[in-house]
Amino acid sequence: MIIDEFLRYYKQNFHRTSSFLVGLVLMFVDAVALMLSIGTSFFIINAINNSFINFRSFVTYSVYLPLLLVVFYAAGLYPGIMISPVEEVKRFSICTFFSFIGIAISIFVDVDNERIAVALALMLAVPIATIFLPIVRQIARFAFGTYHWWGLPAVIYCTGSSGDAVINRMLERSDLGYKPAVIINSGAIASNTYGSIPVFPPSKELLDTIRTLKIKAAILCDYDETDVSDIMQAYRYTITVSKHQNRSISGSPQIKDIGGIVGFASTHNLTKKTNRFAKRAIDIALLVISFPLVLPLCIVVAIIIKITSPGPVFYGHPRVGKNGKPLKCWKFRSMCKDADKKLDALLAQNPKMREQWERERKFVDDPRVTPFGKFIRKTSIDELPQFWNILAGEMSFIGPRPVTKGELVKYGSQADYILSVMPGLSGMWQTSGRSDTEYEERITLDTYYIQNWSVWLDIWLIIKTVWVVFKRKGAY
Repeated sequence: MIIDEFLRYYKQNFHRTSSFLVGLVLMFVDAVALMLSIGTSFFIINAINNSFINFRSFVTYSVYLPLLLVVFYAAGLYPGIMISPVEEVKRFSICTFFSFIGIAISIFVDVDNERIAVALALMLAVPIATIFLPIVRQIARFAFGTYHWWGLPAVIYCTGSSGDAVINRMLERSDLGYKPAVIINSGAIASNTYGSIPVFPPSKELLDTIRTLKIKAAILCDYDETDVSDIMQAYRYTITVSKHQNRSISGSPQIKDIGGIVGFASTHNLTKKTNRFAKRAIDIALLVISFPLVLPLCIVVAIIIKITSPGPVFYGHPRVGKNGKPLKCWKFRSMCKDADKKLDALLAQNPKMREQWERERKFVDDPRVTPFGKFIRKTSIDELPQFWNILAGEMSFIGPRPVTKGELVKYGSQADYILSVMPGLSGMWQTSGRSDTEYEERITLDTYYIQNWSVWLDIWLIIKTVWVVFKRKGAY
């Protein structure tokens, strides 16, 4: 009965699912992203000097495109469902760097002005492609995520309601690529459903059927079974999720061999001096690149603020910086004059606003914000003056959000750890929901960032920051 019910549901909903087709679609969008990247770099070089490079040059050297896709395939970028965004950025960066640089070097066999210009364009295409490829892929995932053929069927193992959060996230985020095919609940007595997804108690017959269907992925959510070896062996991919793991795992766990004894090692990446030096170098490079774009915008915004409301253009918000040092976090003023004094009156007159302030240190609809202030907050333009904090070495582009003294108590024992690194203009929790994220999740995300920092993580978070700002989600 259970087996028949499951087979009927699976054939109705997953018979068209194809990782091969997903891989083909992503290969096509990668080709589009590469063409855009190369085209953009050729356009920039042509704008500097149009006598050496032109559209004919672009067409001539586009023949290398299939080679790049072969390199991507060899790097495991297809079908691209089980790869984390950070790992995807890493593989794209490495593949495009060595591929484009290799092609550029081969062009220098016969040196002339056009070949030099083309080689420069290909080298310029490396950072452009590193940004374009993840963005175009993410657009494709949002566009095709709801189609029946997209994604990877996954079996959810849980006990009671332990899998609810994971299942809901998978249903809400079709772009993730995981599609719950069945829920196996050790607390279930008989078959039922979670929404439209069938829920069954565990059984050997059901596991054998899953093997027959060749379902590749399983997610174990606090699964209350002592022996899960059969489950681990039945799937190509298994992911273990625990509501306690964010607190219990310190650092980035890696399997290590100690003379034949298997152990887990952990690191705290952003506490290493070499990593901090590399991160600072990236900040300086980003400042140099963005300065010509940011400065004119800042001048325009400053003029509008001065015209539309009385008071100073900038506001230095007192925050706690690295190692607990006081930090003035600079912003464009988005509130009326004497906003701090008016806050006390608002909190005294409105208990609900006081409750929200004590919980989040922000208001969803702050009456002190000016009309133009609402716009620059929604678009995050108000935070552009923090480029000065970054230049001064007080902040980084990406890092834990700078906190106020009043917020430190909410961070508990993690406060000193989070304050051991420079705060960031953007970061993990800001891009995961911005002002909507609860404090407990903020702490988890900030500590995860310090422990797992990499250049690739920063690149992904910069891309994600642009996406979040574009959607204007969670900013107020």
